[in-house]
Parts: sequence; C-alpha cells; structure tokens
Amino acid sequence: MQLPDWAVQYWVVWAFGLLTACLAALWRYALAQHKRQKALETGVQALLRDRIIQSCDYYQKKQSISVHGRENIQSMYAAYHALGGNGAVTALVKDVNELPTHF
Repeated sequence: MQLPDWAVQYWVVWAFGLLTACLAALWRYALAQHKRQKALETGVQALLRDRIIQSCDYYQKKQSISVHGRENIQSMYAAYHALGGNGAVTALVKDVNELPTHF
C-alpha cells in the first residue's frame, strides 16, 4: 500500500523539524560546555597565579629556595603558562630561580 502524497510531505517536514530541533539542542549543549570549560580554565589559572605569587614571596623573604619548592613553582608555572598566563608571573619565577638552593 502506498502512502498518500500529503502524508509523505508531512513526514519530510516532521523529520526535518526533528533534525533541526536535535541540532539546536546539541549546539546549545556544546556552547554551555564550552562556557563551563572556559570558566574552569580561568579559575584554575587564577588559583595557580595566586599560589605561584605566594610561593615566590615566601622564598624571596627566605632568600633561598628548596629543591622541592623550585620544582613545585616550575610545575605550577608550566600549567599556568599553558593556560595562557601572562608575563608578570614570569618575572617572579625568573627571580626565584636565581635564588640559592637550600636543602
């Protein structure tokens, strides 16, 4: 049995409408995930920046740095830089790297 032309026409309209609705929902979901990911990256970058600055201040006051402290600062700085961190922290890290090492 063959479907009438009007039924075929409405099925096509319905199918395209459903496809459009699914694509719109997927697009909204992707945008929300992108916004959430960007917020997480910005938050982690801010936390790393704060922790690097605190560590640099601490070791500059001591006028020396431990091996573990240097490794921690380098690790945090690498992640901070990968997240798009700026040059202000770079200068601090460079200054701390010039401090003598204590054990």
